[in-house]
Amino acid sequence: MSYVDAMFDRDADLIRVVERREGKRHFTEYPIKYTFYYKDPRGKHKSIYGDPLNRIVSKSTKEFRKELAINNTKQLFESDINPIFQCLSENYLNQDAPKLNVAFWDIETDFDPERGFADPSDPFMPITAISVHLQWMDTLVTLAVPPKTITMEEAKEQTKDFPNTHLFEKEEDMLKTFLDLIEDADILSGWNSEGYDIPYTVNRVSRVLSKDDTRRFCLWGQLPKKREYEKYGRTLETYDLKGRVHLDSLELYRKYTYSETHSYRLDAIGEAEIGETKTVYEGTLDELYKNDFKKFIEYNRQDVALLDKLDQKLKFIDLSNELAHANTVLLQTTMGAVAVTDQAIINEAHGRGLQVPNRSKHDKEHATAAGAYVAFPKKGLHKWIGSMDLNSLYPSVIRALNMDPATIVGQLRPIDTDAMVEEAMALQKKSFAGAWEGHFGTLEYEAVMEQRKDIDITIDWEGADPEIMSAFQVYKLIFDSRKPWMLTANGTILTTEFDGVIPGLLKRWYAERKELQEMKTKAIDAGNKIEIEYWDKRQLVKKINLNSLYGALLNPGCRFFDKRIGQSTTLTGRQIAKHMAAESNKVITGTYDHVGDSVIYGDTDSVYFSAFPILKKEIESGAIPWTKESVIKLYDQVAEEVNKTFIEFMGKAFHCPKGRADVIQAGREIVAENGLYITKKRYATLIY
Repeated sequence: MSYVDAMFDRDADLIRVVERREGKRHFTEYPIKYTFYYKDPRGKHKSIYGDPLNRIVSKSTKEFRKELAINNTKQLFESDINPIFQCLSENYLNQDAPKLNVAFWDIETDFDPERGFADPSDPFMPITAISVHLQWMDTLVTLAVPPKTITMEEAKEQTKDFPNTHLFEKEEDMLKTFLDLIEDADILSGWNSEGYDIPYTVNRVSRVLSKDDTRRFCLWGQLPKKREYEKYGRTLETYDLKGRVHLDSLELYRKYTYSETHSYRLDAIGEAEIGETKTVYEGTLDELYKNDFKKFIEYNRQDVALLDKLDQKLKFIDLSNELAHANTVLLQTTMGAVAVTDQAIINEAHGRGLQVPNRSKHDKEHATAAGAYVAFPKKGLHKWIGSMDLNSLYPSVIRALNMDPATIVGQLRPIDTDAMVEEAMALQKKSFAGAWEGHFGTLEYEAVMEQRKDIDITIDWEGADPEIMSAFQVYKLIFDSRKPWMLTANGTILTTEFDGVIPGLLKRWYAERKELQEMKTKAIDAGNKIEIEYWDKRQLVKKINLNSLYGALLNPGCRFFDKRIGQSTTLTGRQIAKHMAAESNKVITGTYDHVGDSVIYGDTDSVYFSAFPILKKEIESGAIPWTKESVIKLYDQVAEEVNKTFIEFMGKAFHCPKGRADVIQAGREIVAENGLYITKKRYATLIY
């Protein structure tokens, strides 16, 4: 069994869940169970920080609020967890995602010569056609009200070649039939349907039929819930459904494709992905409706056919379904990253028998962290370029340095660093990112690594009073005292005594993804297309989880947000990327320099280099063979030599033990005959 959607019925103190089992819809109810914790030396439960906790369970909202009021002066744990997610975690964790009934749909609307097309918030013009593809039945159905320019008999004659096309005299009857059609659908999806089809159709049903009829978009007799959102600087309105889930195919495409495209029109995406476009017509859509009803219907049906074909190829709805169930959240929750990551970490903590703290309030103004290292390229045309990429840099950094709110021991107070950033922004008019240009760690971290005796550092210890000592003494404390501590490039001190929940979760996801990729490889070898698709979706879910975690952690809305962790990740990543560039240059030229003669460019987790200028004389004299194969072999050797240095570097730079440092790995990425580098983020290479 597994869920499609769920809602919290506050009046009845129930979590109502709709499931899809063996093709049938089932309704299930779970009594609400509010559970929260507070610190108590005699408590039998434990927080992620190791604190003993006492547990309070309430079985009604009234009782829960009473208990919260009684304990409001204490530090609470898990009193703010989403009750729906808590229910799903307790009852559906590790359950397979269900096979969903998906309906794609698209509407066409009438045109007013004086007022134009109506806005979804005020749908004063009728809906003229609705096409729906019921994916579970593989059936495309079209409903339409013919224009007054032709008779019903003429309209039937013009649409006779389109199967399952039904014509209506009245829009009212068409809308009723549409609501009948989607009754067994779990998912409604259109292209830009969040901004257009959903609000227009809901508002039109309310206007033409009744507000009560809009309940048929939902289950449990619920009304669609109006929601405002920002897009392109405008405040727009849409509706969220209950029980039946709405997912916008356009937003799914934006979320799961990791490159920008020149246009997100359905026409452009259809051509790029499946080689098909929308139906072409001359004039306006209003003229098409009135003068060529047959092509108008063809146009409406083709839009929906494109949506289905795109889904058959891309399977983004399936991916959202898998992602939701892997983390016990709702399908619509997957359109963001923070709530999914939050719940994944909560589930991991609970699996260890640990409880998580309540969400803290953070000042967004001071939540910004230094970003990735992006070098200024050596402008111009370069020959025989190679590159190296660090494998999953940020997740690997979090794992290597055991970054977690519970593993923080202390923080070098960034007094000089904050002053540097503030001065650069105030006096030099630099941006926050510009203030960090050329820096690979806080000034306090750099002073420690230089073992400066003339600079005092304040350490803010977790659970203890601050302490002042010289940078030299800090170095000795962390690197030479045999304490199980590491120091990030942000000056954050972390313990290795136990694995934090977050790095432990990343470790598990890595291992699981590797197993899933192996199963996919076996399926490929066996030529089993069904199993290839099955294992590929599951490994992709792990990849999305891995790639989303860092960004979510740096969002102030995340329960586990901690700027120290976010900035430790980026600055430590900068140090590692700088070392990779310097070591690459050393292998080629003999000089350890991240902007040395062979280095062309660096961006976040990569370095671009060329041995050609350094070896040019030997190449031209024939002393060194220079072919495509020999260059690939040479650059593979460069990558191998650089890779050997990471463990030692991690130990020297961060006091990171060998057993943790070995997750930092890089591989040779490209070999290119030519490359043109213009400025940051603007370059092109001709890859072999």
